Amino acid sequence: MFLSTPAGGSIAVLCYLQAAHEAEEEEAERKRVSPTHQQLQTFLTCSSSARFFMTAQVCVLYFAKSVELTGVKEEKTVAVPTPISSHDLWKLLVQRHPRLCTLQDGVVLAVRQEYVPIGDQVLTLGDGDEVAVVPPLSGG
Repeated sequence: MFLSTPAGGSIAVLCYLQAAHEAEEEEAERKRVSPTHQQLQTFLTCSSSARFFMTAQVCVLYFAKSVELTGVKEEKTVAVPTPISSHDLWKLLVQRHPRLCTLQDGVVLAVRQEYVPIGDQVLTLGDGDEVAVVPPLSGG
């Protein structure tokens, strides 16, 4: 189908229909993307610290209040981009378990059994590394 223009030319409506079809296909493809791929896309969107990365399969351990908030004590295989800042690692964990955000002000991470403050420190993780979420402890 063609439309006439004031200058006497014609525009193919088919081009418009083709563009609309391509947009629908792109949207459908986005919906078919795996959850792990979606995590990585989110990481790239919200992280200014990574340009090139690989992923490591890490074990995440939750302690004290974080167990209650996540409903799990351990996640054996979590795909994490590496290198990653401790702040971006925390954001990734909060994305997985949004209720963790209540611990934001006092939580500390431990990577390979060493405490890591949440900040700009860049971590290089390897497959099998342990990442622990250690909330503030109370009691005596």
